[in-house]
Amino acid sequence: MAVSRRSTLAVIGIVAGTGLLVATAMTSAMAEAPASDPGSGGCRATARIDAQWGSGATGGQVLTVTVTNTAATAATKWTVAWTLGAGQRVVSGWNAAVSTAGTTVTAVNTAHNGVLAPAASTTFGMQLSGLAPAPAPNCGNDTSTPPTTATPPSGDDVTVTQPDNQRTVTLLVGQTLGVALGPDFVTPMISGPALARLSTSGGYPTGQPLAASYRAVAAGSVDVTSHTDYACLHTPPHCALPTTLWTLHVNVVDVPDTGRTVTVSTADNLSTVNLRVGDTLVISLPSAYLPPRITTGGVIVQRDVAGGYPTGQPLLARHLAATPGQTDVSTQTDDPCNHLPTPCPSPTVRWTAHIIVTTA
Repeated sequence: MAVSRRSTLAVIGIVAGTGLLVATAMTSAMAEAPASDPGSGGCRATARIDAQWGSGATGGQVLTVTVTNTAATAATKWTVAWTLGAGQRVVSGWNAAVSTAGTTVTAVNTAHNGVLAPAASTTFGMQLSGLAPAPAPNCGNDTSTPPTTATPPSGDDVTVTQPDNQRTVTLLVGQTLGVALGPDFVTPMISGPALARLSTSGGYPTGQPLAASYRAVAAGSVDVTSHTDYACLHTPPHCALPTTLWTLHVNVVDVPDTGRTVTVSTADNLSTVNLRVGDTLVISLPSAYLPPRITTGGVIVQRDVAGGYPTGQPLLARHLAATPGQTDVSTQTDDPCNHLPTPCPSPTVRWTAHIIVTTA
């Protein structure tokens, strides 16, 4: 999974063996690149260097990219791409699914920040090793032509990676599942008809990261499995590299929508919300709140999330009551100053709703 921005920034400027902050080696808000060409008028991306330290191969940067929907209609997914500077590589990223192919960086929205109303913006960031001027990224969304240097935006409803091995996820019929694994993994196999493969690229033996996408097409349970492979296992003398197995358990549910919607807000903190299977739960909170988390999977299933920290837009999340049971849905506030090398004393406000789903 992606390293959090908090843990990334916490290590910036620490001198090994001294524990001293190298304040003089870091410059905040270094530069902002010109906005990208908005393609056919639907998307604009601007990159800014928030911090920079060191020199040459020992240096590094923290980059923030702002993505804006410039279309007159809402966008539901976006992709940003640019070319790394000489000697640069991506160390970590947050608020986007980031991949590299050669010197090209591609960032695709996550589930919680893909939906952008007209003129709305969201941000994502990353830590880079090596130094280069702020890039001018290409940007595309589903109201415009995708950037020519990137693959078309996927914006899968749920995306899983290698740390999700043996995890169980629940999808609604019609939702999509993205699988992102390392280049040594083979194309995944699916054990039943509940999922249909949409696309696959990379993986062994291409040397590129594996990316696969599936659509939930029927109710049922299915396993998505893959394993590592290496060329030296197939040519004498055979090497002794171990094989890593990877499995994801997927439950697909087909729930008729009752048409009943229950909306909760800040005033409903710690309240109990009673739903029927097929009801829609809408969580409406201020922009400082992070996307909500569900403690027990499968009871309610996330349909979409928009806004929330760090987009500056109000948080709006929709979930469908899928199966009888109980779960908690919770979130908390965040603040940009919490992610500075010296965090500010910004208080965290927590919010939780207790959800009970019944069949009638």
